[in-house]
Order: sequence, then structure tokens, then C-alpha cells
Amino acid sequence: MKIGLVCRNFFQNRGGLEKDTVLLAEALVQKGHDVHVVCHAGEPKPGVTLHTVPLFPFSSPGKNLSFAYFAAKQGKLLKADVLQSMERIWDQDIFRLSDTINPVQMAVKYPHPAVRFLKKTGPRRQVLSFLEKRIFEKNGARFILAISNLVKTQILDHYDVPSEKIVVIYNSVDTNRFNPDRVSGFKNKIRPQFQIKPTEKLLLFLGNDFSRKGLMVLLEAVVKLKDQPITLMVAGSDPPGRYLRFARQHGIGEKVRFIGYHAHPEHLYAAADLFVLPTSDDTFGNVCLEAMACGVPVITTRMAGASEVIDPGSTGYVLDAQDPEALFACITTFLQLPAPWTMGAAAAQKAASFTLDRHLSELLALYERAKAERKSSTQDGA
Repeated sequence: MKIGLVCRNFFQNRGGLEKDTVLLAEALVQKGHDVHVVCHAGEPKPGVTLHTVPLFPFSSPGKNLSFAYFAAKQGKLLKADVLQSMERIWDQDIFRLSDTINPVQMAVKYPHPAVRFLKKTGPRRQVLSFLEKRIFEKNGARFILAISNLVKTQILDHYDVPSEKIVVIYNSVDTNRFNPDRVSGFKNKIRPQFQIKPTEKLLLFLGNDFSRKGLMVLLEAVVKLKDQPITLMVAGSDPPGRYLRFARQHGIGEKVRFIGYHAHPEHLYAAADLFVLPTSDDTFGNVCLEAMACGVPVITTRMAGASEVIDPGSTGYVLDAQDPEALFACITTFLQLPAPWTMGAAAAQKAASFTLDRHLSELLALYERAKAERKSSTQDGA
């Protein structure tokens, strides 16, 4: 099958979207498909044909609009059997929505109605709204690939789009990199490196955008656990300033380790007893699945798509909201388990089923549906 993929930047060492697109392209090539990538900039990969398009560099709205136009135009020229875009562009067979839709972003980022109204009228938000309406309501895509039911529900809540047009396919996890057997040896290296006592339970928080992902909520819960034998490790590139001050002011400075960005999260999972992500907004949250795959139970909120793959009480816990009291209760319950490793083993077993092969199988089935629908609509229009 000739497959077109659209991603503004096609680099393996960039963020999650870019890296995921590179891995998808490589996997499709290995399956024998003819893969073409439409991008503004990218790195060559064996078996992948790159098609670069321009974008206007002067502003965020200009970049978004120009890429949406030129990428869709190049996508049509490919004459591929199916065109899947990871970006908001004019037209595509499949639009994979991996980030939060504009109305939900606005509600989370600007909770005050007056501020939200003012921000909504800005050119960047106007362009995002225009592109989303075109994709969801004006047949800009034959199918919407949502990476969780949370994403699907958000789309249905804010846009007039048929439910059957939205297909949920969960993300996969690299089970060769993230698995208990491979990472177990790192535990005795990481814990001494960061002065974690063998008798302490290590809670791990990993991610950027500390505010959105709920680090303050977690710190408030840790304050209530100050007499427990626990340590919290915080990994991420955000400045720790106000969080570090909060920890010191509330007597938990010695219980929190801010380690900055870490290139090998699997090493951190190996050292952790519990992974905690009390996020306010995460369309999926790959770190949750990675932690589970390494045998670490997870606590997150229903605002994370990954909460849908957690079996509460068996592989982790799911909070209804960002609530320090509820989070404190969940952590306390975990600390009181007589055999907490059984929860970790169950988490690893659950995550092991979310393989790249499973993801590709579901994705290729969607490609066939999109290909058939395009053929049918072409015949109807003939």
C-alpha cells in the first residue's frame, strides 16, 4: 500500500509526535509498504520518501495556516492509497488527534471566562478553531483517529461530527525497552545515585509542564505523608522554583528530589515503587503505559487517556479529579498493601499487550476502511 504521512517535523530525537511518526514510518516500511512523508523539515530514513513543503515563518497562525495548505496540496499530489495526518491540515483521509482540541485547551489553560474569551479572539486560537471545524465538521477527514475514548468524547462534546467517524486506537509501548526484566538491573544504580534509602518507597513523577500535570497536587499529598518512609522523585525540564519552595516551606524538602530531564526514563521506572501523574489534561499519557510496562503501578486521573487501560485496585488507581485528599488516600492504600509487587506484576502484564504490532494491525485495518471509502465516494461522484 502507498501510504502518506503528514508531520511538520520528521525527526526521531524531537518530541513525542515527531518521534512517534518516525517510528510509525519505519514500522510500515518493515511491513512492506511504500511510505511517503510530507513535512517542513525532516531526516532521511531508509525506505521513506520525504516531501518537504514551505511554511510562512513570521507567526504561529501563519505557520499553521501555510503548512495546512501546502501539506494538503502535496498530499494530494502523492496519489497515495491513504493519507494520514498528525497535523491540522486542509484535507486528509485520516486525522490522528494526539493533542487536546482547542476548546478543551482553552478551558484548562484559562479557567476564568473573561480571560478565556479574550484569548479565544486572538489570531492563533482563531486559526486552530478554523482548522478543527474544517476537519471535524466540513469533511476535512474521512476518519478521526483518537488515541483514547477521552479524546473521542471531547470531540463529540464540542463538534458536530458522527460518532462512527471517530475510531479509537490506543498508543503502543516499546516492550523491548520498557519491561521488568530489562530494567531491573538499574534499580540498584539509580536509588544510591539520588540518595534513596532501601527502606523507602519511591514515588516517581515524570513529565514536562509541571502545572498541567499536577505536580503541586502531588506535593500537597506528600505533605500529608511526611511521616511515611517515602521519597518523591520529580523528573522533567521545567524550572523547579516554586515547587521546591513549597516543599521546603511545608517541611518536605528532604523528601523530594528534583533531577531535571533524564534521557533514560526506563532507569527511573526501575527504581520506582509507584508512578504518579495527577494531570488535569492528557489525551493519553505515554509515561503511564511505560511505567506499567516496567512493572510499576500507576496513579493518574480520568483526565488522562491512559486511565482507560488501568484496572483500579489491580494495576493502579484512577482519581476522578485533581484532589490532594483523594491522592493521599490512594498512596496510603498502596503503602499499606502487604504485597505491592503483585500490583506491579499485574501492571506489566496489562501493558505487555499494547505492542506496536497490535497498534499497526488496528491502524492498517483503518487504512483499508479509509481506502475503501475513498474509492466508494470517487465512484459515486463519477
